[in-house]
Amino acid sequence: MVFYAYVKQVTDNSTYRYVIVFASRAVADEWWRAVSTSSVVKFTESIRRVNAQFYTHDVNLANAANSLTTTGVATQFIGKVFFTLQYDLGGRILSIIPPLDKDFVDHISGNSFFIRSKASPKEYWYCPLQGTKSVYVSNTERTRFRVSRTSSSTAGTVMIGSDEIVLTLIAVNLSINVLPESGQVIVSNAPKTGLKFSDFLGKFSAGATMYKDGKSLGSRELFYMEDGEEWELV
Repeated sequence: MVFYAYVKQVTDNSTYRYVIVFASRAVADEWWRAVSTSSVVKFTESIRRVNAQFYTHDVNLANAANSLTTTGVATQFIGKVFFTLQYDLGGRILSIIPPLDKDFVDHISGNSFFIRSKASPKEYWYCPLQGTKSVYVSNTERTRFRVSRTSSSTAGTVMIGSDEIVLTLIAVNLSINVLPESGQVIVSNAPKTGLKFSDFLGKFSAGATMYKDGKSLGSRELFYMEDGEEWELV
């Protein structure tokens, strides 16, 4: 689904204001990664991310719209992003972008999140830590995890699908890992290596509902697999 943002000229209040249309929220974050890490210094100095839907730029250094056509910046997104120049001031209209979902969170490395099913938003990852190191999917309980990029000095940056990450419990120093024989997700002292942010889009899946004495426990074991489900951070 398309994602929108504004970009405003930082030196005045009337010129070079754009609405940016991204092919998806993921594309928006990937475009920002490309721009913010570009070797073309004038773009890294010009463009600032205020939040997920608001950027500023100084066109005296570089125009954000030109990031799509300047070699070494973000030319790979020319088919996934476009900029629309807005009217100046003087009583003329401004295009209003749709509001974000109430549960929207920015995917900032080092922040903590609950993790829930995209298809069944009442189901969350849950780690009871009482007699077990297993991670479950529950419709009655939930656990907060810290999600961080494994690369050094990346705290506070926006995570994208290709980033390798580690998921750590907030309460204790245990991280998400996977049993190699079964694919069951557990917490351990050693985090799973090679885990990527994009794995939330289809590498985790819940097993069958668990029962005790013939009664449903309202939870299912979590597994890591190739053909999984989609999960989101909230």
